[in-house]
Amino acid sequence: MTLHTTPFAQLLTLMFALLTPLAGIAQEAAAQPLPCSVPSNCVNSASDGFTPLVYAGDAARGLALLQATLGQFPEATVTASTALQLTVIFRTTLGFKDEVMFVLEPGGQRIHFRSRSLLGLYDFGKNRARMTAVVAQFQAEAKR
Repeated sequence: MTLHTTPFAQLLTLMFALLTPLAGIAQEAAAQPLPCSVPSNCVNSASDGFTPLVYAGDAARGLALLQATLGQFPEATVTASTALQLTVIFRTTLGFKDEVMFVLEPGGQRIHFRSRSLLGLYDFGKNRARMTAVVAQFQAEAKR
């Protein structure tokens, strides 16, 4: 048996995949929802009950709405930002860190998202509850 087929190697591969954030998402790829490799600790804009965030205007307006929305969440810290992508870490009251990635799709005036726990295989519904609140706040900001 080679190292690549051992359970240990498979576990290392899975851990690497779970802990490595998506990098370099092309603008064309933004049209697809961000994947959840472990559905028990992750939700995305294609999960049951969720759709991408919708905004009017250009991508700068969408990003401004998103930043205003995130400003209402003191537990959120932006860790990376480009014109079409925002990565945010939310720290729970128990100190766990969850990563939320937002990718703007300018042509469709949509923002795809993925919220996932960075530790553990189950989140007790925290990511779903958080994104429900973020979606509601975003919609309120968009109406202003």
